[in-house]
Amino acid sequence: MENRCPSDRSPLSPPLPTTVHVNRTAQTITEWLPVSTTFIKFLIVGGVGYLVNQVVLFSLYDSPVSSFLPEKGTPFDVGPLTISDVKLLIASILAVEASIASNFFWHERWTFRDRVQRRSPPLRYLTFHFTSMGSPLISLTVVNVLSPVFGVWPYISNTVGICLAAVWNWTWNTRVIWPRKPSSEIAP
Repeated sequence: MENRCPSDRSPLSPPLPTTVHVNRTAQTITEWLPVSTTFIKFLIVGGVGYLVNQVVLFSLYDSPVSSFLPEKGTPFDVGPLTISDVKLLIASILAVEASIASNFFWHERWTFRDRVQRRSPPLRYLTFHFTSMGSPLISLTVVNVLSPVFGVWPYISNTVGICLAAVWNWTWNTRVIWPRKPSSEIAP
């Protein structure tokens, strides 16, 4: 049998052994909770994306690997705006980009692999990337309104923001990027 990279896999090819185990875990969770397996997979992929984000952020901001970037605390002027730590800005942008790419890859290969697509993967990726930018905006807005205006503890308001952002992502992912095929189009 030919040895192939996971990125060479067709969305309809057999799953990898690790994926089979995680699929069984997701199925078990859906037996306990009244939610779909797809939604559990969506949450797992989101958790992986969070970990990817944190690892990249640490690697580019606090680890020795980041020596090619400006020093911590280096300011940068952009017109009337001063960014107080350009290294943090660069590291956080790259961390978000890495997590978006990771989430897209796993949603394509696992979460929504059974959904037939009409659009090309690059077009789906661009749409996914664009809609993914809404979730950080939602989280930032919620934290920066609930905490200073209403006195909500930042970790609680951050959790609320993340939950609202997950609803945003789920809606766009299931309605626009990987919609279900209408039952009228499914062959008997």
